[in-house]
Amino acid sequence: MSRKQNTIRKGKDHFSLTGGESQELQMILDRLAVQDPEGESFEGYLHSLRNSVSGRPLLGAVLIDSLSRNPNQTGFRTFQALYETIDASPYKRNLKQAAYRFSQKGFKAAEKISAPEKVVLIQGEHRKPTAHMCMVPGTMWIVSAFIPEALQGGYALITAFLEDDFATFNVRVAESRTQKLYRDYLQELSVHAIGGRAHEIPLWHAARLFFELLDFWTGKGSYAHLERARDFFKRYHEPDRRPYVYDLMPEIEYPERHFSELKIEELFEAMDLSWLSFGKEELSPYHEKIKSLDSPLLVVPREVQVERGLDVLHDAAESLCVGAKLFLYERFFEEQAMAFKLSGAEDKAHWAWIIARSLAGPSPVGKNPAVLQLVRYSMRFHWNEDFVSAQETEQPPERERRTESGIILP
Repeated sequence: MSRKQNTIRKGKDHFSLTGGESQELQMILDRLAVQDPEGESFEGYLHSLRNSVSGRPLLGAVLIDSLSRNPNQTGFRTFQALYETIDASPYKRNLKQAAYRFSQKGFKAAEKISAPEKVVLIQGEHRKPTAHMCMVPGTMWIVSAFIPEALQGGYALITAFLEDDFATFNVRVAESRTQKLYRDYLQELSVHAIGGRAHEIPLWHAARLFFELLDFWTGKGSYAHLERARDFFKRYHEPDRRPYVYDLMPEIEYPERHFSELKIEELFEAMDLSWLSFGKEELSPYHEKIKSLDSPLLVVPREVQVERGLDVLHDAAESLCVGAKLFLYERFFEEQAMAFKLSGAEDKAHWAWIIARSLAGPSPVGKNPAVLQLVRYSMRFHWNEDFVSAQETEQPPERERRTESGIILP
């Protein structure tokens, strides 16, 4: 790529990308060159790209400048998606020049942004709905949306999340005349979020999450805010469409073959696992079976006891992680994979995706390392004195053994 494409001019000064940024720019341009602007995955890629460029106005401005020099439908849609992420003050002139170039090639909407007064397209873009998902400890899937209200001329700010072990479904709908309330709200959420950020998601996916939270909710009844949110999200709900993560992550054939790549402990450190726990009553029969393996009446080699203990955990996973619980696990890890991907945590996104794809397939759930570990975590929570964690011992004593999935049996 030429130096001209790697710089933009502000007044008498030129601002250049670093070497690493230039390489990233070229990768983005190469990716855009093979995108179908009418394809199903293009909108998902634009959301991902917008997250990557957010907070990096120079990269965004140079990218838009490059695209406007060879205008096409893909470049124009990218321009529309990204220009709001750029601080207009230092790059206002560059945005107008890019808009003019697009308008010269027949992209009429661009002409409106190239006018001296920044109206119409900017306002039109502001009128577009937007949505985010945020993971905050103690809550499940804080879903937020900012949706224009055609009649009143303002916006509806919607937030929804579960807490109290699925017993409380918090839904609020506020009214606003500007986007400032929503921006302030997202900033406040990000302070408390795992990973320190809210993830922008398509509105159809936010609608999916809202109705899934409603299904996971163990409470009953309704109230005004919930019904208002339901009415808004109905407009965008596409129940037959797969979750957004499928637009972001590659398909994995035979995910079980990738179990050896998993680093369960490292993955789980960045998650609130309380939503996936198993109850004491349902685990009690399996806990008793594991305790019986230590009975002095059992005259069998220790290795046999360990294998039998692992079999008990397999049985517990197979019996308890079924139906609605299995669906919860699958969706939980799908959303975690999406969040990690949007945060740039590629390894964790890959690990969570392996787990999710395995849970969605025909392989036995009792063989899934994540489910096995969560069965053990739940047992340890309920009967802490009977279990030892990997952090409590560098070398498992002779009477203990760590399984391939990281579980240490008593």
